[in-house]
Amino acid sequence: MASKPKSRWADEEEDAAFETQRKAEKEAKKRAKAEKQRQLATSEKPSQSTVEAGDTSIRQHDSSRNTTYSSDEAPQKRRKLSSSPPAATTAARLLRFPAPSWGPCRHVDNFEKLNHIEEGSYGWVSRAKEIASGEVVALKKLKMEPANDGFPVTGLREIQTLMACKHEGVVGLREIVMGDSMSE
Repeated sequence: MASKPKSRWADEEEDAAFETQRKAEKEAKKRAKAEKQRQLATSEKPSQSTVEAGDTSIRQHDSSRNTTYSSDEAPQKRRKLSSSPPAATTAARLLRFPAPSWGPCRHVDNFEKLNHIEEGSYGWVSRAKEIASGEVVALKKLKMEPANDGFPVTGLREIQTLMACKHEGVVGLREIVMGDSMSE
């Protein structure tokens, strides 16, 4: 009888060698970092001792509290004493950015259909020109069967998918237009 086949996820000599090599590299990085820290610490000590020899201590002045700290103690974090806003500030102005506004959908009559491109599972795609700007766009008419309970779920899924598509080969969804009847 043949020997039992090995699992392809079983540890082998190659895996063990790779792990030991990885651990050795990690230890070497740790040693190099520790050595760099030691060198940095030794190079800073002589410069601090020469400064302290001339002046008994290095001092920092915190002008907001009128407090002086020595180099041994770090300044404390600032705490907000009151919840009132600063008194002598100018009125803040809000920045306004152009954004699409909410409103009713435009009508399909704002576009002039040029030619039919293709029919897919969820609708028909046509080339059209926007009358106001003259820009050529793609119009997709969704195949929707009349539903008693509102807007068809397949139509919502198609719109959501088109909104999420961001690819150079896919035309981006700019807006949704509607017609008066299902035939438009």
